[in-house]
Amino acid sequence: MNCRKINAHLADLLFEPGSVPAEAQKHVKECAACAAELAALQATMNVMDEWRAPEPGAFFDAKLYARLRSEAAAPAGRWAQMRAWLLYSSRFPMRQWAAGVLTAVLAVGGGVLALIEHDQTPAIQTSATVRDLQSFDGNAQLFQQLNALDVSDDRSSNASN
Repeated sequence: MNCRKINAHLADLLFEPGSVPAEAQKHVKECAACAAELAALQATMNVMDEWRAPEPGAFFDAKLYARLRSEAAAPAGRWAQMRAWLLYSSRFPMRQWAAGVLTAVLAVGGGVLALIEHDQTPAIQTSATVRDLQSFDGNAQLFQQLNALDVSDDRSSNASN
């Protein structure tokens, strides 16, 4: 293994030496640069273990809250103030109300859209023959004339026979 590949295993060598391949462990023992890097990492971890966070002072919370209040200035305009009040006021559940209104608008809009699309049925195209027959059905005079022609044709064909 080369030193570049070993750098990926240095933390594992420090915390879980059993999970690192034997080839990597052998390389660290033989290579002075990798051994020095592992020793520096070990020294850094020892210093970090000894470090303790300082305890906050007696008035830390009060000073922090005072500074936060001074930093939180009121929004500039009337619209921004109203928006901030609606979004962050604990007495008015704006988000729940807005979600309910949005749900109602979507439900009504979807229902109207479904009704509009439902009413628009495509017109059925009829053929010319069907339209002619429909117009003939309503014309009684035409039927009388056709019947008269049929009767006259039958008489003339019987007379010729």
